[in-house]
Amino acid sequence: MEEIKQLSDDVFEQIKDFPRWYDDLSDEQKSLIDKLIPDKELKECYMYQGLCKECNQPKNSYDGRWCRCNFQRNFKNWTSGNNVVDKFIQKAQLKAKLEVLEWIEHDRFEDIEYLAKGGFGTVYKAIWKDGPIKIWNSGNNQWQRKKEYKYHANYPVVLKCLHNSQDITAEFLREVGYFYNF
Repeated sequence: MEEIKQLSDDVFEQIKDFPRWYDDLSDEQKSLIDKLIPDKELKECYMYQGLCKECNQPKNSYDGRWCRCNFQRNFKNWTSGNNVVDKFIQKAQLKAKLEVLEWIEHDRFEDIEYLAKGGFGTVYKAIWKDGPIKIWNSGNNQWQRKKEYKYHANYPVVLKCLHNSQDITAEFLREVGYFYNF
């Protein structure tokens, strides 16, 4: 897996007491940020979302709902059973800005209905019992999901069962990765 860009401890120590919002920084502080964080993506994460209180790194979601450390902590707690798929999902999570890719066990779906069969797989519609990740709740160290909001009570999804999915290759997932822009 490619290395994730992060601030050094030295840089963190120099900026940890800066105001939360970039617009509240003095011109001198902004100039220091430009010198200390030369990486454009990392600097933008810091400018728009500030530092994560848990890992002292810039939050990577565009709207501050999570930080990559929220995902990394849970990597050891789940698996699809396929190392290539697991690494793909982990990479997607570490780069997530707006939406999150995650592994969902089959028992988290209900009302599964067949729609169609094609060359690569079979398509179904279903209700996702939990709904997708919405925000990291640092108060209880858990993900809040869209289902927890009353207007997302039954989250409809489309499922695709790939033929020969046990043979998914890194090359296939690389092509899927283009869709997710990484």
